[in-house]
Amino acid sequence: MRSIKYETKKLKNLFYKKKFLTLDVIKETLGTPIKMTVFRKLKSMSYRSSYSHKGSFYTLDEIAKYNEYGIWTYNRIYFSKQGSLMNTLYHLVELSGQGYFASELQKILMVRIQEPLFKLFSLNKISRCQVGGPYLYLSQSQGSRQYEKRMKLLKSSEEKKLHFVPAYDSPEIRQCLSIFLATLNEKQRRLFVAFESMKLGRGGDTVMASG
Repeated sequence: MRSIKYETKKLKNLFYKKKFLTLDVIKETLGTPIKMTVFRKLKSMSYRSSYSHKGSFYTLDEIAKYNEYGIWTYNRIYFSKQGSLMNTLYHLVELSGQGYFASELQKILMVRIQEPLFKLFSLNKISRCQVGGPYLYLSQSQGSRQYEKRMKLLKSSEEKKLHFVPAYDSPEIRQCLSIFLATLNEKQRRLFVAFESMKLGRGGDTVMASG
């Protein structure tokens, strides 16, 4: 008795049309209710299940356009080259140059990561170190190097903040600015002040108003 052959061409065309499919749609397209058959066919097509939505959506690697983190999103459904959310978190922390805070990982993955992140730590897959308030998650094998690099970056960032003095804090510059503004009409002054405030960023309105 000949075994039944399930045609995958129709399924592949549907993947390209929809970008992702549910298991029920895949079963219907292949014409089989058997999960084992479905996943055998998907494996031959190099598929990925979503790490969001409890893994209930599927796509093909050749369709996904992964970013630098190996993440692809379509219609707020998220896929990873690493497959599951736990595998993705482990991969990101392991390859990081300076470890990750949970808030940084959440920004990359766009889903809740606290539970799988804590599970990885509990299983000794990754380590962590408290920096100020939050935990910095580190590789078990390269954690010391990652921690040192992160501390250098934080120190450098703090030093920049301490040494940053807006140009308009200088009395000489303020005097020149007042003379310059006096040569402009009301509309020109407003435009100039608005432009300089925008360049300074947050707090720029206060700085310019005190000039």
